[in-house]
Amino acid sequence: MTILLQVLEQSFTPTTPWERRKFTFVNADKIVGMRLDGQSGVWLDLSRPGESQRLARTLDPHEAVTFLLNTFAKIAECEERGGSWLIGHDGAHPESISATRFPPRASEVADDELLARAWL
Repeated sequence: MTILLQVLEQSFTPTTPWERRKFTFVNADKIVGMRLDGQSGVWLDLSRPGESQRLARTLDPHEAVTFLLNTFAKIAECEERGGSWLIGHDGAHPESISATRFPPRASEVADDELLARAWL
């Protein structure tokens, strides 16, 4: 099971168009901490010493904690459901956080049911 979380690859200003913002993905297993910088930034600390990635830069510093908590909740939800997931967002709004299975399934069929069908 792998959960990949979208992070900002480079810093940008709030006026940078969406098309020019660059993102990458990190393995959620490598996250050792999440923190707020007090200025709308949400950061991930990764397992290598000194390695950090910016998860988001919210429009309002008060939304940063909501972004952080929603991200924790989405990771926990994916872990509970099992399988591999991609978690993405727009980099600014907590309500934009969403997850999708990877590789995507045509329909949500339980793994046990898939196994049963394979034997038929």
